[in-house]
Amino acid sequence: MLDPALRIVAVTQAYLDATMTSREALVGRLLFDAFPDNPDDAGATGEDNLGASLRRVLELRRPDTMAVQKYDIRRPDGTFEARYWEPVNSPVLGPDGELAYIVHRVEDVSALVAANEALRKASTAKDEFLSRMSHELRTPLTAVSGFSELLTLTDLPEQPREWAGLIRSASQHLGRLIDDVLDISRIAAGRMSMSLEPVALGPLLHDVLELLRPLAARHDVTLAPVTSPAGHGYAFADSRRLKQVMINLVVNAIKYNRRGGTVTIAIGPGAVTDELVRIEVTDTGHGLSEAAQAKLFVPFERLDAADSGIDGVGLGLALSRNLVEAMRGTIGVRSAVGTGSTFWIELERGDAVTVAHDDGGPRAALAVRTYGGLRRVLYVEDTLANIRLIEAILQARPDVELLPAMQGRLGLELAREHAPDLILLDIHLPDLDGDEVLARLKDDPYTLDIPVVILSADATDVQTKRLLAAGAAAYLTKPIEVSRLLETLDRHLVEPLSPHVRTGS
Repeated sequence: MLDPALRIVAVTQAYLDATMTSREALVGRLLFDAFPDNPDDAGATGEDNLGASLRRVLELRRPDTMAVQKYDIRRPDGTFEARYWEPVNSPVLGPDGELAYIVHRVEDVSALVAANEALRKASTAKDEFLSRMSHELRTPLTAVSGFSELLTLTDLPEQPREWAGLIRSASQHLGRLIDDVLDISRIAAGRMSMSLEPVALGPLLHDVLELLRPLAARHDVTLAPVTSPAGHGYAFADSRRLKQVMINLVVNAIKYNRRGGTVTIAIGPGAVTDELVRIEVTDTGHGLSEAAQAKLFVPFERLDAADSGIDGVGLGLALSRNLVEAMRGTIGVRSAVGTGSTFWIELERGDAVTVAHDDGGPRAALAVRTYGGLRRVLYVEDTLANIRLIEAILQARPDVELLPAMQGRLGLELAREHAPDLILLDIHLPDLDGDEVLARLKDDPYTLDIPVVILSADATDVQTKRLLAAGAAAYLTKPIEVSRLLETLDRHLVEPLSPHVRTGS
């Protein structure tokens, strides 16, 4: 308790415990003499903020609740310990209505602040781990996906072209599995973005079945043609996410089926209203008990994981539920032991639109384009296979001279020496992080205007937004899509850099 002069007149034992001091050391002293700011902390604001609150109480004679404040409390040995308090200052008025005392009460929230800081550090560590994991897994996929796509664009006989297409589809699916882990993290953090639009279900489900036919053949399972009544061929959804969900459901229907079994996909109206579209995936497997069904959509829960011999980590159905709900839909299962299972999703019915679709058939050959003069592209990348991939892609751009650099410092030297028209930059380099390389390029007057396109296996949203804000012209995620890379090159290389950029003047 304080008098109007802010002198301490009484203290409770709880206050003494919180401030690590004694009654004799406090009573009779001015509050700010007893608890001065830490002289070694130039940014300390606790004393100023508390003083402002107490002045408001003196002037307005109303209680004042403060936000959490950091106070450095002096220990008996003269050092300081950081404590976090949420102070409440309340006036006590005398019979004449004048302010007699101020009750200065603090709630010690130091433990809560420490817990929040620990959570923040854990979240940062998780993001760093996911970023590194994404890079390590996607890097080898870049060569597999990129070269297989190039093969589909060359003049190969029909069967090798088909094989190359299957390799490409499988590598894309593996990339999506990597995304599953990242998606679970994004959903938990509330960072999952969706692009909802009318999606043609027939072509999408056709792609899913074609992708999974080799898996079905290995398990001796037949994939039946999709059945679809008129009027329910479109759903309002995110096309990529819906395909991800359907792949998860059909993969499970294959893996948990009987040998010689069948998987059927049916499209129809919703169970309650035809304003919804319902997609059902039915297998002829062993079925599920009610107890097993209750665990299906729990992350990392795998039924009979120890003795089923089926690979997986138990993320597919949990992720599918989260994705379907993010698309404003529902997902469920209907099953009984011995009769197989039907997994279903319901989404808002979409209107028919013209939808561009890659049916997996023969693709147009890689179009060659010239720019009317030499263009230099510097590629800073430490993986030789990825450099070879870019060299192969650039055969479609004969005017481009590629300058490879397998270290960040060498890349900086070549950028200054050759003044390229464009820089392709990987993020995880052996000597300098790509972040540092980008920062140095943008700080150097000789290179600051050269567009830098990030080619990274790090697919996290945080990384993408941060590097674009730091000055990157574009951010492309590995595995690289050939068409998207060429579009990006064309956008920046149609016109060469002006002479003043090349000279740094």
